[in-house]
Amino acid sequence: MLNRFTFCTLLIFLTVSCAKQWSDSETKPKKLPKLKQKEFIAKLDSISLSAPHYMYTKLKVNYKGADNKGSFKTTLKSVQDSAVSAVVSFARIPVFSVLIDSSTLTIVNKKDKCFSEQSVGEFSKKVGVDLALHNVEEFIFGHAIGFSNDKKYHMLNDPYQYVLSTHRKGGGRKKKEVVYRYNLAPSQNHLASVFISAPMDSTEIEIKYLEWQKAAKFLIPKVIEMNIQTRNNVGQITLEYTRLDAVTSDSLFLNIPEKYEKCN
Repeated sequence: MLNRFTFCTLLIFLTVSCAKQWSDSETKPKKLPKLKQKEFIAKLDSISLSAPHYMYTKLKVNYKGADNKGSFKTTLKSVQDSAVSAVVSFARIPVFSVLIDSSTLTIVNKKDKCFSEQSVGEFSKKVGVDLALHNVEEFIFGHAIGFSNDKKYHMLNDPYQYVLSTHRKGGGRKKKEVVYRYNLAPSQNHLASVFISAPMDSTEIEIKYLEWQKAAKFLIPKVIEMNIQTRNNVGQITLEYTRLDAVTSDSLFLNIPEKYEKCN
């Protein structure tokens, strides 16, 4: 199972090769200045430490798969290393509220007037994906998912991209391990994309950070495109941060009405 990637959204598709992009534009990209592996790791470590203590944002979410497509809006709040909450709305009507902290995941279903509350570990076992608060934060802040500066990495030889991987080419497939690959933007200030592959599950996920924005002193994603390909499905999810506040402090809580019962 995909045992380190973490977030509640799994669907999606892969981008065309660089060679095709070059032939379409007829302009070959310029070679990038050299970057040493230890410098690359230091930059990812620095990025992982740069996040607002509080964040409030509104998200426009579009999704499409082989058989369906649609959109919805989400209000997202986070208190760093404490909790992340989300309210999902369709046609401006709140339908689901979610709160995840370091140990518990709570979901309130306003449509069916019920709720579920369980440990993060228990939920992870049910869906077959490790879900942890810090991974959710890595995703929404544009950090390198699953990165740790004490792991062993390999810098891939590509003069046109900065790419760092947990495995050499084909290594994950041979060892049946999850492969993480980080693509640093040419400016070296933020990530361009994260690629995650679980060969044992025939699952590939590419997260592309298409646009960025400044909030206070922090650089936060503005548009994220997530492409996912599994053995049985492909799809794409696009998230756009339409409103952002990284200054105003707020406490997170989830109100469960007394009349709500546990969801079946």
